[in-house]
Amino acid sequence: MKKTNKKSLVAASIVGLVGAGMIGTGAMVSAESNMTSNDPRSSLVDKLSSTFNLDKTKVQEVFDQQRADMHAKRTQEVTSRLDSLVSAGTITSAQKSAIQTKLAELKKEHDANRDTMKNLSETERKATMDSKRTSLEKWASEQGIDLSKLDGVFRGPGGHGGPGGPRP
Repeated sequence: MKKTNKKSLVAASIVGLVGAGMIGTGAMVSAESNMTSNDPRSSLVDKLSSTFNLDKTKVQEVFDQQRADMHAKRTQEVTSRLDSLVSAGTITSAQKSAIQTKLAELKKEHDANRDTMKNLSETERKATMDSKRTSLEKWASEQGIDLSKLDGVFRGPGGHGGPGGPRP
């Protein structure tokens, strides 16, 4: 009986060591893939796929669809906000069209510069954003648009930083 207990103990030890080795290797591979990916969504897709044994392409499709749905919802909210501003006489229909064109232009620019912005230091990123804000303010002035009346159009409700106001 003692030999059986020893064999069981040895077998359990081997299984434990192999399991620990596999977990350690998985953690190293996971950490390595997270370090090589700059996109937090990509690493989340990888983590969800591996944790729940799901097809990575299907998980990515869910994330892509959610992103598209959120963009469509945001676009509808902005359109609704602009319509109410036109109805209230705050902006004209021509200004509404100019704003929608500008928003599309800014989104295209944002998407094109996403990787570039990631590689900037915090100071450089702030300087770039300040420059873009100044440019937008100049554009709005040329269009006769008061940006302070467009809460929720060029930025989320509550100003920069979303609800609750600016970030410190």
